[in-house]
Amino acid sequence: MSSIYLYAELLLNIRQVSVFAMLPSNCNEETRMWLCNNQRTLGLKHEDEEAIIELPCSVVSSAKLEIPPATTRQLSFRLVVRDAARLPVQVQQATGCNDPWPAVKLTSETQVACRSCGTLLVNNVNVWKHLPSAGWADMMDLWHCHKPSANNADDEDASSNKGYAAANALGPSAGIGLVDISHFIVSDIDCTSLETTDDQGLLNCISCREIVGVKDKKERYSLRLFKWSVALHRSKESKRETCSVQEIVSAQLLALMEDLAAYKFLAYAGDAENSKTSLMLWAFTPDLMYSTSAKPTQRAMKIFYSTVTDPSAILEKQSNKIEELRLPNYALKILQTDLNTSTNILPQPVRTHREWTIGLLDRWTPGP
Repeated sequence: MSSIYLYAELLLNIRQVSVFAMLPSNCNEETRMWLCNNQRTLGLKHEDEEAIIELPCSVVSSAKLEIPPATTRQLSFRLVVRDAARLPVQVQQATGCNDPWPAVKLTSETQVACRSCGTLLVNNVNVWKHLPSAGWADMMDLWHCHKPSANNADDEDASSNKGYAAANALGPSAGIGLVDISHFIVSDIDCTSLETTDDQGLLNCISCREIVGVKDKKERYSLRLFKWSVALHRSKESKRETCSVQEIVSAQLLALMEDLAAYKFLAYAGDAENSKTSLMLWAFTPDLMYSTSAKPTQRAMKIFYSTVTDPSAILEKQSNKIEELRLPNYALKILQTDLNTSTNILPQPVRTHREWTIGLLDRWTPGP
């Protein structure tokens, strides 16, 4: 395996590809870089080693790939996208299809199973419906054309008695499942092979004991299954599909950015006052495609992150600038591990910025 490391990322907003090369020793007169005929594959040779990278898209053939005369182990180039109108399909869709497994893609044949062992968890749902965004009820007073009449407008409980009040949660019924960005919300009648083992209401697969969801606190017979903990079969003959914690979190961040124009988030488990550790996230680049000499092209977000030990204090000081993102404790740990791993993918010079560490969050890519 070559000790030369190549990294490339497509910046969609400026239509350029940044390429970084890390060499095992300083470059010399024999070090050279070239662009293959397909204008998407880049090669680099240094001493007796050679590395190849498939760029996220094709670049112009006139790109200058001259090795600088200065002795250095790190090289960087900016290449111009060949034809923005002919970008690969996955690149063109980088700003859409953010929600993994939306309700419109699910049918009565859809089955939900445990990701770890494959045990069937849900198979009796005939209709899947998409839930509105988290703040739907708070916006009703602004755009509701014909508001339901209130018996007593001065009553302190009047807002909670409205059919569209935030306190009135939407819940599933038998045969009807609800879908949001991170959960499948189903009635306990339509579920099987689930058990609760603690007072927090976490749901475990009865076969492998893995955490797969949580009981809904507002709806007694409603169960929330985490999308990252389950496998989806669109039909009995179809292949199983899975998604990761980071793909779900990136979808949540993108939704918050679109709805609230927010770019900084505080991710924590449980209550902010009792959470010992949390992550501050800054969505610096929402849309990019990257590849390395060891990994094919991947759709992602570039995230600046840092560890916070007192999340409640941060929320008190910057409540108007930071949006909250609550995650189960184990999911928060997975997210932190994924971010730390992704930092090592980046070239050494661009892994930090002031007090921030820089990482990547993979984004959901819909299947064919």
